[in-house]
Amino acid sequence: MFDLNSSVFEWCLFITAIISIVLPIAANRWSLPVFMVLGRWLRWVLFGALFAFFLEAFELSSRPDWVHFVTGIAVWFLLETGYNWIAIKALSRSEIPLFPNFKKNEDGDEWPADTKFIELRDWLRKEKFKRLTAVKAELFAEMHLRALVYESEDQFTRIQLLFIPKRKGGALACYSLTSQLSEDKRLITDNMFLPYGGYYPESWNLMRKPLVGSLKRLLLLHRKRLLNSQFSPTAFEGSAEEDINDQQRILERLNIELGFLVKRGLQEEEGKITYEGRYRLWKEMWLLAYLGRSV
Repeated sequence: MFDLNSSVFEWCLFITAIISIVLPIAANRWSLPVFMVLGRWLRWVLFGALFAFFLEAFELSSRPDWVHFVTGIAVWFLLETGYNWIAIKALSRSEIPLFPNFKKNEDGDEWPADTKFIELRDWLRKEKFKRLTAVKAELFAEMHLRALVYESEDQFTRIQLLFIPKRKGGALACYSLTSQLSEDKRLITDNMFLPYGGYYPESWNLMRKPLVGSLKRLLLLHRKRLLNSQFSPTAFEGSAEEDINDQQRILERLNIELGFLVKRGLQEEEGKITYEGRYRLWKEMWLLAYLGRSV
């Protein structure tokens, strides 16, 4: 298929490796999740090519190069699947709450110290979004999930900015835009890139766009959906903090009823997530990682 021992092939491997490293860095810097997806595909292809290269270099197999490459691709799939299943099982058995309770954030650490978030805050002010509340939820010791809620001038749209802590400091941001419609329906547009795998209430009209890293683009999309909706928007009732926690309780109760979560009394023995839920979560991890879409 190709000469694995040629200098051209070796240079292709080297360039591919460099690009696969640069793309995730660029994705985080400029909020371009599609670069993250491309980087994962490149790493997968790179692993298959390296697998074929080493089999050829050490004369471990006499099969055609394309067979070695496909085998390498399959090995990567098995390795990543095994890793994901271990991670899901660890999450199911951990003390990390899947639907945490948010409390008012009075510690003064609402916004991460990052230039792009400062610019985002200024943009929200320019667009006349009113800050409603800042909340946080403890995941485990010294690790918190922080959120800010803003409301549009007409009070028909709320923006929730969710800051997800990174291992080496700093935070990643997800945006969720919600409008309350007549007949107790909700219109939600978000770019959540974390795997969820669970179920949502039928009254929630949810569109997930994990490849849209810009809040401006997400807001335009949400407003377009709102204009095309068959229902009229209504003003929100209650505080933003109460609304967030109500949503958490609704989702937790629904996912227990539909078999994604184990009933509370059995969670200590069986873990939080059922086997069906673990499969759905594993599937969404793959879809998000390589296709940029949820279940």
